[in-house]
Amino acid sequence: MTLYSVYEPPGEARDPEERAEALVFVRHGFSWPALLVPGLWLLYQRMWLELVAFVALFALLGWVFDPSDAQGQTLFGCLSVALIVLFAFEANDLRGAALERQGYTQMGTAIGAGRDAAELSFLQTWLPRQEKGRERPPPPERPGNAGIPAPKGSGEAEGVIGLFPTP
Repeated sequence: MTLYSVYEPPGEARDPEERAEALVFVRHGFSWPALLVPGLWLLYQRMWLELVAFVALFALLGWVFDPSDAQGQTLFGCLSVALIVLFAFEANDLRGAALERQGYTQMGTAIGAGRDAAELSFLQTWLPRQEKGRERPPPPERPGNAGIPAPKGSGEAEGVIGLFPTP
């Protein structure tokens, strides 16, 4: 089972179906794409500040540990691998923080065997709550009972229930 955080974009209240389409599901845990191609992953997620910090950190490492000599090259390689692995563990948390910085609000969490199952389980509980909270127009007014006479306390209708008289 995988845990996802669910984020809703900022903006005015819309139809629940439109809101459901705009939700962003962020997986918790290790990110394989962030491990294999971290720079491209940051570009794809549009995390510009994190990309600049990532590139600046590696430029600083290249400057401090001069890769022209063997020892500096070894240290630069080991630190680079360690930082990329650390980044892969924290990438999805950084994505959630970037979404919150952009004005997204965390709506809750979802659990599922995959993303589709998590979306389905979340939306099955979230959509009915949105329908309940949605304001519905008042029902149309019915014509009054002005033409119907009030029932009599005694008389011919006494002893009759519906169409059948009582014995």
